[in-house]
Amino acid sequence: MATFIPKGKNGPVVIKSLNSNQISDAYRDRLVISYQFIESCVPTIAFPFGDRVLNTPVMVGPIGGFDRVSEAGTLGAARATAEAGSIFWTGFHNKTEWTEILKAGVPAVRVIKPLKDNKRLLEEIAFDTENGAAGYAMDIDHGLTVYGELDAQQEQFSPKTVADFRLLSEASPLPFFLKGVVSVHDALLAAEAGVTGIVISGHNNRFPCAVPPLKILPKIREAVGDRLQILVDGGLNTGYEVFKALALGADGVLSARGMLAAYSKEGPDGLTQHILEVTAELKGAMGNTGSPDLKHINRESVILL
Repeated sequence: MATFIPKGKNGPVVIKSLNSNQISDAYRDRLVISYQFIESCVPTIAFPFGDRVLNTPVMVGPIGGFDRVSEAGTLGAARATAEAGSIFWTGFHNKTEWTEILKAGVPAVRVIKPLKDNKRLLEEIAFDTENGAAGYAMDIDHGLTVYGELDAQQEQFSPKTVADFRLLSEASPLPFFLKGVVSVHDALLAAEAGVTGIVISGHNNRFPCAVPPLKILPKIREAVGDRLQILVDGGLNTGYEVFKALALGADGVLSARGMLAAYSKEGPDGLTQHILEVTAELKGAMGNTGSPDLKHINRESVILL
């Protein structure tokens, strides 16, 4: 009996009409800001994350490529992120690199894959907790492949249950986020599991024809209320795009591709300045819509064309 063999190690090449990044970008660009200059204000940007207060709600999202820019590039990017008063998120690929980041005292979050063995997951969470991580997270969309088979990279992965997430959440006092949420269903189950928050993310076109994060964001916020801290990613490379996300219900954002581009062009100083520039643009959008702080964003100021 014949079996289907995907082409390429990274799964299918998604055709243009089903490319989730393009769908998401098109929706985001249809959102515009309705400025309100009368009774505008100078806003504050302090962003709470666990027991920390950051200078910005804009964090560097997990993305490979920093080490291809320069030797020890990921550590350099992490330090540049800390210099801007933010948090660096990274992936699960290089434990040595991750250990160096933690030894440097850089506030950082590692996104762990959904390993089939919960004992292994608990070991990784204990390592992060004991070595000073700012939090931990999991890519929930790596349980199955796009073809509905069990996924595997470094180790065997599998889908997780509410009971699994409750176990993992109770394993550490650190903030715990589920990344890859694109439905009200998963957001409600995340709240039931007792995690700190979620990252609404299409995961760089991992699954075709996915809903744009900014489209589903207001429905998720309405469903979970204040039970979860909601972060969002997906092409949020300017402060104006960040403002759109906050006005639609996000607490903070992750930005990856734009951050890597800034680092590639101008190194660590360029990345630091990019984060500061995006934050300054956000502050301008907030002030000129009468949004005094991150808890009181003017949600009527974003309109879909």
